[in-house]
Amino acid sequence: MSSQMIAIKALQVITPLHDLRDAVVLVAGEKIAAVGPASDVSVPENARAIDVGNRIVAPGFLDLHNHGAVGAYAEESPAAVEKIAQYLVRTGTTSWLPTVHSQNGTEAVVAAKRAGTGTADVLGVHMEGPFLAPKRVPGQEAMDAGLRKPSLQLFDRFLEAADGHLKLMGVAPELPGALELIGEMERSGVIPAVAHTKASYEQFMAAVEAGARHVTHAYNVMTGFHHRRPGVVGGVLERVAVITDSTPLAGLPDGTYEMFGRKVIKKDGISRIAGTTPDQDNTMAGSEWPLNGNIRNLVELVGVPLRDAIRMATMTPAKIIGLDGSKGSLEPGKDADLVVIDEQLTVYLTMVRGRVVYERSPGQAG
Repeated sequence: MSSQMIAIKALQVITPLHDLRDAVVLVAGEKIAAVGPASDVSVPENARAIDVGNRIVAPGFLDLHNHGAVGAYAEESPAAVEKIAQYLVRTGTTSWLPTVHSQNGTEAVVAAKRAGTGTADVLGVHMEGPFLAPKRVPGQEAMDAGLRKPSLQLFDRFLEAADGHLKLMGVAPELPGALELIGEMERSGVIPAVAHTKASYEQFMAAVEAGARHVTHAYNVMTGFHHRRPGVVGGVLERVAVITDSTPLAGLPDGTYEMFGRKVIKKDGISRIAGTTPDQDNTMAGSEWPLNGNIRNLVELVGVPLRDAIRMATMTPAKIIGLDGSKGSLEPGKDADLVVIDEQLTVYLTMVRGRVVYERSPGQAG
């Protein structure tokens, strides 16, 4: 790798600890060497200069929950993981946790991590199941087929298959044996996540006492919020991280597809089971918005300030999985993972560990 430094100059740099104007990010090898106002950063004469004009430089996005994209499913194979990673950098995502449900899926992700994708950095494995509460939705029984009761023996098998790379694992805390399993996860260095659950607030808080540190896709597939019965959502109203929870249909055009044995219609970033309507429960087959699109929605539809929305896709997820020492913000010594965007969250350039892995072509649509 060349030892030449790279100096990226921008009208705005969101670190997101600070919102800097007329600033420079200086990259040396795989790391950030300096960040600050252009007047304060000493740039070597032989540094490669990249002036992005009035665009914004931000940390690369980190997706904790992603099943697939562009027709590929992370469970399938190392090649599928690599294909997804190649798509993710086009959306500004520089690191991610491929999200799987099985031992085979875990082994595929670990193999991809060892090989290296050359694009979005695989940080480890997120196992969303199989220790989840069944949905019991008529006509969707197949979705519950792979679920298992909490088992220390089965967890040990997953742990062995992951070979030290299991970062995050979901469990429904109301299931028998779940609290013991949560404690074992924490002792094993795996972050226990409350997921696909019908737990009460009391059951959720018992899981927190046992070691649970994360909640998977709040509001979706769990008890909702009520002032008398706060449920799981009532216990999680801060430290929110943006995720995609995308399926293999992410990055594909709108249309009708076959997914997991069901006909699914993708339209406007959402996939629904064919023949259903949005007002029906249990009809969503997946969200297909990329992470930059979700950040844009937070800003435009919810009114979240851009800096805060970026923090939710960078610093917060990095802290959740304990990698905020190297990921999640633009600070000296951290990995040179960054993205160049505009105010509409269009991605123009993505850098992973100091290497430009994506540049938007002039006139490129989307």
